[in-house]
This record gives sequence, structure tokens and C-alpha cells, in this order.
Amino acid sequence: MDRNFQRLLDLLTVLQRAQPLTTPAIRERLALRGHEVTARTVQRDLEGLASVYPLVCDDRARPYTWSWRRDAARISLPAMDWPEAVSFQLLSTYLDAALPPSIRDGIEPYVTEARRKLGQQLDKRPLRLWPQRVRVVGQGAPLLPPKVGRGVHPTVTEAVLRGVSLSIRYRAYGDSAPRKHRVAPLGLVLAGSVGYVPVRFAGHDDVRTLALHRIESAELDDTPSGIESFDLDRWLAEGALGFGGNQRIRLCLRVWEGLGQLLTETPLADDQRVEDAADGSQQISATVLDTAQLRRWLLSLGARVEVLAPPALRAAMADELARSSRRYERAVPADQYA
Repeated sequence: MDRNFQRLLDLLTVLQRAQPLTTPAIRERLALRGHEVTARTVQRDLEGLASVYPLVCDDRARPYTWSWRRDAARISLPAMDWPEAVSFQLLSTYLDAALPPSIRDGIEPYVTEARRKLGQQLDKRPLRLWPQRVRVVGQGAPLLPPKVGRGVHPTVTEAVLRGVSLSIRYRAYGDSAPRKHRVAPLGLVLAGSVGYVPVRFAGHDDVRTLALHRIESAELDDTPSGIESFDLDRWLAEGALGFGGNQRIRLCLRVWEGLGQLLTETPLADDQRVEDAADGSQQISATVLDTAQLRRWLLSLGARVEVLAPPALRAAMADELARSSRRYERAVPADQYA
């Protein structure tokens, strides 16, 4: 196959919508795909492709930047088939309520292509009804996703893909103003509707977790991040997103009102044990990490659960529930918040 043809195809896939790329940056990405060409060749290729495809060149400052026009149709080889179209249609229905706009924008071209495909190809086929037959719903309160700066998500994603560091302005929880940091991003994790980035701060070896929506600005730094030696799965398995807590405990619960059946179907741990009691309740025991996430979950169960052990956790739950009960002792006029 003609190398020029392959290079032009790769060049079209390198370009982005949300983040215009300079000619040197495009040349670097082509080099990673095995195309060693000069900047002049890249510029000439871009000018030729722009006469056929909806590419945009920003020549207001040097070096020039190139991108796809935001409303450009997605080019996909091979073309999207029917099951893929249905999958993207369903995915978009879920993402509309679950992900920040910056992430939804990234798949919008695919969703548009899926809608076009379904509209043109499935007008008389039973498969066209599939998106109406399946729904994805989240657990817990239906919280709206936090807003992520439009340029933040693609920059963080690129840093993770390239294995380089970032210079960021980050507003920590409770802080009124952001602070500048240089960090090495080690991955990207979506927990519900919130994105998190495990990072190492410059000069430190420990891994900390940053909320994606609290990063107010991000710029690429060519310093290697060391992501190759980081095991994201192991980090998660050790309870990183439980927000604190590396101590394993033998949790013992008494549960009522069908919670025992739920925990039998979806166990707390591989070593979980369930024992039936004479009063219809169940006693559940399992080895788990003692995290803030675990404690929030226990409190959310209300009167359906009693923590029996360990004693320190039982005391903490009792204290929290007692404080909550005292707040409900205050009388509130029925029509005050109607």
C-alpha cells in the first residue's frame, strides 16, 4: 500500500475537534505511527486535505494550529454498522445524565452518526425499537454531573496517553482559590458522574487523587510522568477511591428487610458469610477496607442495618446516627418549606 495514502489516513485521525494542534505536534503524532516526515510535508498534506475535508486552520499566530470543524461529520472506517449504532444511541441516553459536557462532546460525532444510521437504515426493521426497550439507571441520588472546563478534559487525557506531566491550577475542596501545581497524571477514573485523576505531585512519591472538575486549567509538560510503572487496577483494588483507609477490618452486620438477599446476590467480599437468625434477620460478615465510602453506604441503609463489629466502627456509626436523630427532634412548621 502507498505510504502516502496511509499517512494521509493517519493524519485525518490525528486531528481533533476540541483541541487544535500545532503542525509540530501533528508531526510528532505521525512519527509515533511510523511516519517520519518534515514539518513542510505535514503542512502541505494539511492544505491538500483541507480542500476536501472540513478542516480548520487558525493562522492568527505561529505556529498555526489545525483541527476538525466542530460540526464536521465523523469519518469512520469501516462504516458504523447497526449494532454499533444502537450501542451509541443507548450510550448517549445514559451519558446525557451521567457525564460532564466535556466528555459528552467527545463522543457526539459518533452519536450523530448513530442517529443518522438508525434513521436511514432501520425505518422498517424491528431493531430500530431497541433504543426504546433498554434503559441504564444509576444508583443513589440522581446528582447532576459537575462542570469540567472545556479544555481540561482533553489536556488531561492527552497527558495520560502520552505519559507526560501537567502544570495545573487546582482548587481543592474547601479552598476559595486555586493553587498552581506540577503533577504526573497516572490514569483517569470515572466514579458515577465524577472523574478522578490519580497523580503524583512534583517532588513526592505518594499517589493522590484529584477531582477532574476542580482542575481549573491544565497545560502539558514534556516531563515523563512514570505512568508505565503505575498499576491502576491494583491502586483501585486497594481502595483508593474509597477516599482514605488502608486498614482491613472484619465487618459484622445484622440486616433486615431484604438487605440480606441483596448482599447474598452482590457480596461485600469473596470471604463473605451469611447466617440466618430466628427473627428473620441475617448476620453478614466480610473482610473489607474501612473507608469513608463504606461508612457513607452503611449510614445510607438507615434502620435496615446494625453494625455489630468492629467496636470502633459500631461506636462511630452510633454517634453519627445519634447526631442525625437530634437534628430531627426540632419541630419544623409543616408549611414553612412547602
